Amino acid sequence: MAPKNDGTGVADQLTVDQLKTNHPSIPYNPDIATTFFRAGLIEAWGRGTLKIIEECQKTGIPSPEFSSDSGGLGIEFRRSSGKTSGKILALVKEDKFVTIPELSKSIGVTERTIERNLKKLQQEKRLKRVGGAKGGYWKVMEG
Repeated sequence: MAPKNDGTGVADQLTVDQLKTNHPSIPYNPDIATTFFRAGLIEAWGRGTLKIIEECQKTGIPSPEFSSDSGGLGIEFRRSSGKTSGKILALVKEDKFVTIPELSKSIGVTERTIERNLKKLQQEKRLKRVGGAKGGYWKVMEG
């Protein structure tokens, strides 16, 4: 028998660990949930948290942290630590003439984020710019 929503919220019905696997859907307000489902705004019951995790994995960011208290659900998204720098180095190895806009588009972050990471990589002596902005290229420093 599926858990019944008694108005106390997700915290009393499902554990955070259950939200990370296939689980029954227990909408806080079944009438609103049904309306959204019939309007096509919800594609399947009980898959929202799983879809969030899948999308994070697709984009290379860590899975979010779920928490629950007092009948509410919290989701905390975390930034990738160092992954952008690694992606930049990998793309530069493939194409030493790659541009900041191309890196931004490939990695899915802003150009400003790319610029900050490039500066950091240069300071760490992991990447070097050879030549000027127009005719130069990037060199990955080994070791």
